[in-house]
Amino acid sequence: MRRTSYTMDGFCFLYLLLLLLMRSGDVETNPGPDTAERTVSEKEFLKLAKAIDPSHYQAVGISLEIPLAELQAILIQQLNNYTNAFLQVFMKWNVKQQPLHSNKRQLLADALREIDLGGLSDRLLNEILIPNSTGGPSRLLESQTKPPSAESQTRPLSPELVERCANDFKFKYRSTLCKIRSDPLNPASTVQFKDMYTNLVLLEEHGTKKRVLDYNNMLDLKVNGEFPKRIMVQGEAGAGKTTFCAKIAWDWIEARHFNHFVWVLIVPLREFKQHTIGEIAKSYLAKNNPATVSQITEYIRTNPDKVFIAFDGLDEVSGKIIKIKSCESQPTDQMQLQPSQPSVASLEARGSSSETGDIGLVDILCSDQLAFCPVLVTTRPWRAVEIRSDGDLMKLYTFIRVEGFNRENLSVYIHKYFPKNDDKANQLIQFISENDVISENMAHYPIYVAMLCLMWKELDEQKLKEMKSLKSFSQIFKEMIAFLKEHYAQKMVKKVGSPSLLSYLSKIDELLGPIAKQALKGLLKNTLIFGEDDFRTYPESKDTACRVGILSQEDRITTSMDIHKRTSHVQLPVFFPHKLFQEYMAGVHLASLYELDRNEFHRLIEQVVLPRKEEFRYLLYFTVSQNKSIATHVLNSMLQGLDIDVGRESPILVGLALGSLQYTDVGRELSFIVDVAFESQDPDVAALVKDRVSSKAITLTISDDMTAHTVAGYASIGPPVVTLQIERECGPTMSLDVAEIICSLPSLKEVSLGFQFRGHQCFFETLARKGKESKVQTLKFYGLRCPTPAESHLLAEALCSMPNLTNLTLGKVLNEEFYSALKAKASSIQVQTVKLVDLHCPTLASIHLLAEALCSMPNLTDLTLGGGIFGEFYSALKAKASLNTSPSRSTMFYAKPD
Repeated sequence: MRRTSYTMDGFCFLYLLLLLLMRSGDVETNPGPDTAERTVSEKEFLKLAKAIDPSHYQAVGISLEIPLAELQAILIQQLNNYTNAFLQVFMKWNVKQQPLHSNKRQLLADALREIDLGGLSDRLLNEILIPNSTGGPSRLLESQTKPPSAESQTRPLSPELVERCANDFKFKYRSTLCKIRSDPLNPASTVQFKDMYTNLVLLEEHGTKKRVLDYNNMLDLKVNGEFPKRIMVQGEAGAGKTTFCAKIAWDWIEARHFNHFVWVLIVPLREFKQHTIGEIAKSYLAKNNPATVSQITEYIRTNPDKVFIAFDGLDEVSGKIIKIKSCESQPTDQMQLQPSQPSVASLEARGSSSETGDIGLVDILCSDQLAFCPVLVTTRPWRAVEIRSDGDLMKLYTFIRVEGFNRENLSVYIHKYFPKNDDKANQLIQFISENDVISENMAHYPIYVAMLCLMWKELDEQKLKEMKSLKSFSQIFKEMIAFLKEHYAQKMVKKVGSPSLLSYLSKIDELLGPIAKQALKGLLKNTLIFGEDDFRTYPESKDTACRVGILSQEDRITTSMDIHKRTSHVQLPVFFPHKLFQEYMAGVHLASLYELDRNEFHRLIEQVVLPRKEEFRYLLYFTVSQNKSIATHVLNSMLQGLDIDVGRESPILVGLALGSLQYTDVGRELSFIVDVAFESQDPDVAALVKDRVSSKAITLTISDDMTAHTVAGYASIGPPVVTLQIERECGPTMSLDVAEIICSLPSLKEVSLGFQFRGHQCFFETLARKGKESKVQTLKFYGLRCPTPAESHLLAEALCSMPNLTNLTLGKVLNEEFYSALKAKASSIQVQTVKLVDLHCPTLASIHLLAEALCSMPNLTDLTLGGGIFGEFYSALKAKASLNTSPSRSTMFYAKPD
């Protein structure tokens, strides 16, 4: 160390002497253009020392062939002043070069480019102090004295270089993005994209309605005759939004779709939230690609129709998208998405953004920049509200939803997961189809299906049977985490059920505690990618979590690391395999604070989580699922904010009705509370919600916008629903829940099944079995379709068993089996009023059976006939009616529709 200090003291003396000689004029500062173009001045070294982020210190030194020990000695000697340390490193490197026989400027620029400091490399070659052609005094470039001009600062990319960039982008996507994990928790389980990718269901918003959008026709989307310039793709957690972006990249690579774009840029926002579009594209290029950030930016700017940009995960970054329209500047902590004009402070930290004229991501999202470049953005639905809330901005966007898998796609994916075992695949498909909760609440989401496949592959028969009891998102995650811990523990302790295994599992739980704490800390700050230093106080916990599968860590350095982290060494990113895993672990830690630090728990729930409840929906789910006391506290807090006294005389409207918005703010709040309460799976928590709204009538509309999860919540809580409208196809879970609501709610008086209704057989079975318990008075079947004789008989049996049913509306196609069963049971039906709407009787026998059934109803006094009634029906009704002389028929009348 003493020798090193002596060496550095001597070097500093020589450096000061050199400066004095330069100032006295004994050393030529402008040796002429040829020499100047090969050398680097002290002022330039100082500029570089100030511009480079400290996190690059070791990388710069090693690239300049300065030994690591010497780098550490320089830093210590400079008292951890990185600017001075960088300056000493550059000067030391400068002395080692042969000044008359080497191009120092080019050598240094090449060294900087090798460590992904291409922006500084470009500045060194083109934009810093350059002597004029006459050998006179140095001058500053225009970019240093006035705002940058892209046209004056960059030479356009040549066609060859444009193509070279495209090939680099494709290589980047092939090697990283376009690989799918067969095991969602194991980074090493990646397979080729085509081997696992399965199509997703896409819905395009068309006014207040949605229509299915075939992915192959996505480029045929038109807004006033043109492909939309801004597309918002919404999807719940795990629905496949990231895979959707990978599909776009893959099709561009394979020249199937998107091949008319020269460049396709896929930007994962969780990695690049502090960067600009030129920097991001540059980071994808090979190190020897000479294209600069400025050139890339200018190409995008001047060729917007040739570039397609996809931003993935808008919900994974903080800050406002919509800029505040005022003279006051926004606080820097409110904007993590980088705008085009960063502050001076951020410039010093980041380097060269404004000097390159680069384009910020916020400006693209707001269409302030690249307005004619097609841009796609994926997000969870809650984050799309900010775009929707701005009338002008909303008009620029076309909205699409990723719904995940349908039944056909689910089957395809599972068979791809088990490519050599069709029996195993078919057993899992059957299990999902028979398990109502999984098929409706989880099977649409690729992340859950992948987890189910993994468990189905590994679990024994007893464990697989236990899976049938799963009812909520929290339960499947709890089961999954338990599976991962046991799977890892059994590698270390072979004896199943032994005390040593239980002890080892307990140790794993203890080690995962700090991981859960870090998960919550990151989630509250929207930090989804961590550095190794974030886990430096508990490295064993990080290593264990990685081995178990709850955490993943890159085994290579990436260019997308946060350049604002001021660390003295390069870190490998650490992350959860999916944001849902981070949210689950965060929920575990948040729940633990209820006992460990009650005041902090209250503060987080009241001041942080509930004010941003849509953003933290899954955090709330996983928190309340931990125990009853926590669920009771959280639900009490949520119910206190539910103002059911608003519009006391009016019912709470929940859901979408007949294509128009019908629900109130109270209805939205109530549905959210119902979802959270359902995750607790506790009857006392359900009763808490029911009691809070017991004094208020509810009109509940179940349409495509209401999930099976929410319907299951209403069924389990049993709130005072008075009117129930169903406007969608119901799978097994929802069919069962809807039937339970109809038969069990004492408050329910009116039920309407619309044209879109289609129920599973369990709906008809439950209705027939429990119909006698129903309090429903009015039942309207506008669009019921009974495809099987069994369902037809069950429906007729149910109608005739409902003791309070007095008003019945029948419409659309009902088959002959239904009329036959209705005729057989008609003498026990209680209805007084029947309305036939748009009824189509397919056979002459059906017409006579319907007429005879109506004439056999003992209490029927009013009959209204709508469209679709044939002349034969009138004749049959007249013939049958003349045979019945019951006094109750004296007021029966026949009416034509208007």
